[in-house]
Amino acid sequence: MTAYEILIDRGVTRLCHFTKFQSLTHILSSDYGVSSSSLIRQDMKNVTDKERYDGELNYVCCSVQYPNSWFLKKAMQNNRDSIFIDWVVMYIKPTILKYRNAKFCPCNASKNYGRYIEDNIDKIGMIFNENLSTFKYSRSRNMLSCCPTDGQAEILIEKNIPRDYIYAIAVGNMDMAGRVYGLLKLYGLENIDIYVAPKVLSNEWSEMARNGKKPLETFCDFSKEE
Repeated sequence: MTAYEILIDRGVTRLCHFTKFQSLTHILSSDYGVSSSSLIRQDMKNVTDKERYDGELNYVCCSVQYPNSWFLKKAMQNNRDSIFIDWVVMYIKPTILKYRNAKFCPCNASKNYGRYIEDNIDKIGMIFNENLSTFKYSRSRNMLSCCPTDGQAEILIEKNIPRDYIYAIAVGNMDMAGRVYGLLKLYGLENIDIYVAPKVLSNEWSEMARNGKKPLETFCDFSKEE
């Protein structure tokens, strides 16, 4: 089975990539979408992971089904910008794995300076193993099948994630939902859905997933208000 087929078989519906709301303008205004660190123009750089201990600067890091909320929390805490403080999670179509070179890691890709990154993406099924040598907890019996054993597992997409693969954006509250919708409308991208999902943007989703429960994600239909 291919990596895409393995993920679909597990019930995975999306990859996730989080970013500051500030960066959405650059992402949504171009067909190129989300760029890897090495391709972002120096004068526009607002890189979330400045250290990139994994060394994979030509790849965009994504998580499986839910965001790497532990790293998101760290990024929020390290954010020194008092104006742009809001973050969003972009939902990416898994079909991108059919058309882009990719790698994966069963844990955070930066662990031990990228030591656990696997080049053969079609071995991705190992991220769902009951026991991982890279993770101190075993997979719970009731865990959602679509979630990797280690919530920080990553898929690394080469070069960029084209805008057409972004099908939805999750935010923490209705105020942010309205701001994101305004941006989508500006660029004629009302086909991208918006969800208010505060537990997705926190690490509360992890314990829920281990107990077989999905965090609430509320679809926002702004078209009814126009």
